[in-house]
Amino acid sequence: MNHYLQPIAFILLLISLTGCSWFGSDELREKLENGYSEPTQIPPGMDAPQFLELMPIPEVKDARGLAGTEYEIRRPEALSTRFGVDQIVIKKLGDQQWVFLDIPPSVVWPKIVQFWEANNLHLDEANPSDGLLISQWITAREGSAESVFQSIRQGTVYANTRAANLHQFRLSLEPGVRSGSSEIYLRQRQMKANAPYRLDAVAWQDGSDDLNLENEILKEIAFYLGENISQGTISMLATGLTESRTRLIPDRVKPVLFYKLDFNRAWATVGDALENANVDVRDLNRSTATYFVNYRLGHNPKPGFFSKLFSREAKGEMGDENSYQVMLEEQGSEVAVTVFDGEAPADGLVAERLLKIIKEYST
Repeated sequence: MNHYLQPIAFILLLISLTGCSWFGSDELREKLENGYSEPTQIPPGMDAPQFLELMPIPEVKDARGLAGTEYEIRRPEALSTRFGVDQIVIKKLGDQQWVFLDIPPSVVWPKIVQFWEANNLHLDEANPSDGLLISQWITAREGSAESVFQSIRQGTVYANTRAANLHQFRLSLEPGVRSGSSEIYLRQRQMKANAPYRLDAVAWQDGSDDLNLENEILKEIAFYLGENISQGTISMLATGLTESRTRLIPDRVKPVLFYKLDFNRAWATVGDALENANVDVRDLNRSTATYFVNYRLGHNPKPGFFSKLFSREAKGEMGDENSYQVMLEEQGSEVAVTVFDGEAPADGLVAERLLKIIKEYST
């Protein structure tokens, strides 16, 4: 008898397990399509627990007014837009000079430490989280920048040697103005090897004592990184060096690009970015901090040969509707960049696209 009851028991078990799909499936589907159900109501007189929304939906701020419109979702911007040896260059602005790399600081830091060790620059302090390297006081012969650095490499000059100086170097690795890029700054100071001073009491100055020696070592660093950066390792301690010096605030009326730079550096950076992106700069006015440009939507910063040929002809055809002013203004510790069309802010979409190009091509 038990033998005949087994199939019946199995069928009843199957019905009980699948009952939610056989009975009430339409009601469940309707609830899922129409959204969540009303909160459970606790009868009066009973303790009511506090219900918390575990997954609250935040309010969406539609700064560009895109609600209700179709919008093409593009790929996110790359962390490094031009990763490659050809993007390791020395930049100069007045007496200030630095190495620019389109490579994240966490990749650059291990190679900088290797360069330091390979060139007899004995470390006194190393802080990867701040991107800071400070050498010990190193003895070198007097002479040209090349000969001084060569004697440091050899490490055969002693403090009691005639015509010798003591040198100390301070390297700073910082995030660049472009996302995923790095900047390397070097400061050098020196004194006579027999000078009657306490070395630990000597303060760092704003600039280097020997700009030629600073430039020589920066060139050697750039060359070393160009040869070895592809053999990449990442420093986890240096991953904190990611704060960008630029931020773009989108807005349907007046988007703004902010630089965490001094005004002179920001002015030069915007000018270089417009040139590198092949944006036609008709004129500029340093006193009013304005670049006068010709720009139209769909501008190709990297035109091919034929595109360049036709773009030269098109530049002459651009009318006042394609003329804009890129204006810079100091705001506290930052410099704000905005785009105007005459006296009024330019169309929000046009301004944002142009500011994105400036941000991408900033070095």
